[in-house]
Amino acid sequence: MAGTPREQAKSERRRRILDAAAELFARHGYQAVSLQSVGEQAGISGPGVYRHFESKQDILAELLQGISERLLRGGRAIRERRGDTPEALAELISFHVDFALADSALIRVHERDFGSLEQQTRRSVREIQRQYLAEWREVLRTLQPQRPLEDHTTRAYAVIGLINSTAYARTRTASSDAQVGAVLKGMAQLALDIPPERKATP
Repeated sequence: MAGTPREQAKSERRRRILDAAAELFARHGYQAVSLQSVGEQAGISGPGVYRHFESKQDILAELLQGISERLLRGGRAIRERRGDTPEALAELISFHVDFALADSALIRVHERDFGSLEQQTRRSVREIQRQYLAEWREVLRTLQPQRPLEDHTTRAYAVIGLINSTAYARTRTASSDAQVGAVLKGMAQLALDIPPERKATP
């Protein structure tokens, strides 16, 4: 349900705060950014930020836990829809590539500022990430049962890390998102021994 206009406006302000924080944390680091600067970036007065978040720590927690939960939901939905099939693995790759291209700031925030989370939140985020990795691992295990389970875990970690690296490399190239996405998908498929998708011939 869309909610009332007031609820929609509140949700929009909250989203603006999160987007502003992700951009500033990615650019300057969590420790160097103040709540006031987050509010200014979002077009909201300093005190107004406190109507949505109690502290800067709450913003960081929502950013990193929120994106981990979104990835897990997406991964589970793919397996529910596709099963443990080559199509599921290809879709997991495409899903994560799309995330890396759209949310590169959050990848940089996670890499640099994960340690700034409170211990309980760090444990929660790590657990969600382990569950997301397990979605990949179970597809790989079914498709390639001859490999040890540890290999599937390592390969899934490596491919996710490869895709996430675009958060840093993307700014150093003049390539379009479509070109970068195609390269990443091809590299991930090769790393996981998936035959590349064949284009239909006329």
